[in-house]
Amino acid sequence: MKLDAKAYLSEISSQEKRFAALYRQAAAVFDLSECAMWVLYFLITADEPLTQQDLIERMQFPKQTINSAVSALAQKGYVELQMIPGTRNRKSILLTSSGAELAEGTVRRMRTAEERAAKKLGAEKIARYIALHEEFLGALREEFGKEGIIGGASE
Repeated sequence: MKLDAKAYLSEISSQEKRFAALYRQAAAVFDLSECAMWVLYFLITADEPLTQQDLIERMQFPKQTINSAVSALAQKGYVELQMIPGTRNRKSILLTSSGAELAEGTVRRMRTAEERAAKKLGAEKIARYIALHEEFLGALREEFGKEGIIGGASE
């Protein structure tokens, strides 16, 4: 079978855009900015308190965008920032009771739908999807590094 890179890459790009649009639509239904929706998503699904740096690493949004979303959520009383003892300026971002209620009514529903969708595919297909996606991401990162588009293959 011949690799038709142009067609495959076009389809991959289209799929990525459709995924992003699906989540943007959910944020709009929830009356949240996309970034605020993802902040709530990661806070409600985390096993431990997260910092702004944790969110930057997980979400891959710019620091200022995440800072703005966290600040807006804090101003509305949905999150509070708590200093982490023994650090200079690191703060945990914690859901307030109204934030937990908001997250349950919005992103928890989204997460439940994601879990049902994953179950439809089954564990083996989901594991293959994740592995192939990660492998392609690594190859793409390496090739972008070779082209000088990003700082190198290790980013």
